[in-house]
Amino acid sequence: MKTAITSKHTRLEILLLLSSLSVAAMLLMLLLTEPDEYKTNVLQESYQIKDAISENDWNVLHNETLFLQDKWVNGSGLYKWFLSKLMPEKDTEWDGVIGSTFQERLAINGQILAYQIALRIMMFKYWLFVSLPLCLALIYGSVNRHKANAYRFGGAKPNLVRLYIKIIWISFCLFTFFMLAPNFVGVVLPYFPFIFLIGIALLISGIIRNFHKGTS
Repeated sequence: MKTAITSKHTRLEILLLLSSLSVAAMLLMLLLTEPDEYKTNVLQESYQIKDAISENDWNVLHNETLFLQDKWVNGSGLYKWFLSKLMPEKDTEWDGVIGSTFQERLAINGQILAYQIALRIMMFKYWLFVSLPLCLALIYGSVNRHKANAYRFGGAKPNLVRLYIKIIWISFCLFTFFMLAPNFVGVVLPYFPFIFLIGIALLISGIIRNFHKGTS
């Protein structure tokens, strides 16, 4: 019991550490990257996606991306709060003027980051609908295998199940990193969500398939 509690605390600490490192790396990237360079990279990413899907699908995806970005930047108030921290009010004639190059860069890159995250979320949404039948078929097949295992002699495979769960946990950490990081998969980027979702479906299928009771 003590080992289990310690393990949970360790995982939580690792998750918090990874989250902190991701946020720190994101802020560092926003500070060091020139807005024009960052914008060019994100636009190139959007062109890759546009070439990979149909024109109608791209129009819908692009409009939803812009809507989501506008909602985050202008509608939620989060971006204005972010700017207020960058530009504290001063009783001088320079009110509202960004006096630091780093502050200006961070303010502009923050909007570009919002577009990048919105675009990638819409990509996952698009590929989720495309891959959903295949994902469900993979999971349903493992359910049938689970039922078959329940009627035969053989030991359960808890170690394998734990391995699958750990891989899924790592995959979601990678998902968070993918949302924040620059394009690190190159031309594969438009298809990365599809590959990721199929991989998750296979992992869930493996957990269900190997999670059965038996005698050893």
